[in-house]
Amino acid sequence: MNRKILVNIGPYESRAAIIENGKLCELMYEIPDSEKIVGCIFKGRVANVVSGTQSAFVDIGIHKDAYLTLTGVEGSDADEDLKDIFRSPIQDTLKVGQDVVLQILKEPTPTKGPRSTMTISFPGRYLVFMPKVDHIGVSRRISQDRERERLRTIGKKIAPRGSGIVFRTASEGLEENILKADLDLLVKMWEKVEKKMRNAPPRTMLHRDIPLPMKVARDFFTDDVEEMILDSEEAYKTIVEDCEFLSPLQRASLELYKDKVPIFEKFGIEKEIEKALSRKVWLESGGYLFFDKTEAMYCIDVNSGRFSGGSDLEETVFKVNLEAAREIARQIRLRNLSGMIIIDFIDMEAPSHRAQVLKALREYFRGDRNKPNILEFSELGLVQMTRRRSAASLDEIRKDQCPCCNGAGKTLAIRTIANTVRKNLLEEARRYQTEKIIINAHRLVADLLRGHNGNALKELESLSKRKIILKPINGFDVETFKIEPVMEHAKKSYDNAPRRQGESQRKPEANTSAINISEDLDTENDGITDTATDQIDATGD
Repeated sequence: MNRKILVNIGPYESRAAIIENGKLCELMYEIPDSEKIVGCIFKGRVANVVSGTQSAFVDIGIHKDAYLTLTGVEGSDADEDLKDIFRSPIQDTLKVGQDVVLQILKEPTPTKGPRSTMTISFPGRYLVFMPKVDHIGVSRRISQDRERERLRTIGKKIAPRGSGIVFRTASEGLEENILKADLDLLVKMWEKVEKKMRNAPPRTMLHRDIPLPMKVARDFFTDDVEEMILDSEEAYKTIVEDCEFLSPLQRASLELYKDKVPIFEKFGIEKEIEKALSRKVWLESGGYLFFDKTEAMYCIDVNSGRFSGGSDLEETVFKVNLEAAREIARQIRLRNLSGMIIIDFIDMEAPSHRAQVLKALREYFRGDRNKPNILEFSELGLVQMTRRRSAASLDEIRKDQCPCCNGAGKTLAIRTIANTVRKNLLEEARRYQTEKIIINAHRLVADLLRGHNGNALKELESLSKRKIILKPINGFDVETFKIEPVMEHAKKSYDNAPRRQGESQRKPEANTSAINISEDLDTENDGITDTATDQIDATGD
């Protein structure tokens, strides 16, 4: 497999791309001064202990408490023996108000806090140092018994008393002095944390993981990588000077990019990122994939599209699914999808075809560090899989929630909004004796209220017995409107926010700001006037 690493350092974000056989397969991001905290060590305070789930919630000073379970380190290089380091009940180990030192395993999500562990670990190039666990482990990927025993012997010799080591896959075949040098760097990191820990108050970050370029060099820059190209001279010098673990071959493969064309554009990475942000992905054969996210899982749908190859329908479907399996594995890694994933392949009748597609899907995930668990085809022809969450997905990093639909993906229909405006206007006409009423709304809503040749507006003026002025506002989204009954000496603004009891008795006020209708639907119904109730009924909430 031909592998290449590209690193782009920018003012707003740092990015690393891993290319396998000429195709972008994995992206990593680091945003300066962001809340990216995986690998960080905190001193926190226990806020709650839940004995039923053997877990606790720890206040570490961010918007959501960290979720803590008494388990070992996670990762593809973890040793099986580390799964149950703490075997006593959590209520006997932790109490509310107790100060604890923990490390973040998974980033927080919009609905959940970060996942954490008390098994502190410092990953190096060849081994993982665990200062609080007396355990010597070896990566599961090192299969030879003789080599595993050799590494365990070295580990017992070089590990500090009371501390532990897990040898990573890259340590296979290395001499003791190389492994000892890697360990010494990690021990120094822990000593710095210990000094901070003594006097630091709760909710303090004690350690932050190394920058992205060095992390990529540590975890991905192996001898099978043809070249690693960086477009930052500072990052290039830092790796050359500080990454003592690099072999002569790796140093020769390290290159500083000096072309005026941005590195990601030069190698076509920007276009691949744009495709990865799209809901629809075309296959080379003419078929396509759909990617959708729900609160609980990701759903991937395979469609034959324009593909018509093959001697019969079954053969055509098999070829599309086979191509889709390869692209699905690449897209999942590229988009960094995690959690539960459901894949709806096109139905295949032949069991042999199903087996080949499933085998291909598993094969294409072979290089994935977040090793997925892929189940057999279900009775409904679906493939279920799970993938460990190590960082935010590409969508979470590159996209913000839409201010118009608040993440729903859809806005209310224009006719629904126009009907709500009409009901509120008639209510205001009954409430206030004014000469005219001004309606500020999106152009599409205003056009619908005006109607063909102004007929709808004339009808509304007849019903309200008021002069109505429609003002299209370019700055409004389709769900936002504002109604202004204009009086002789004062002007009262009415927006689409629900009013509480007694508010209708206040005198008309001027310059009330517009509020989005979708926000109103989330407001409590307690004490809402009839007008607001009509508004909610009109939207179908």
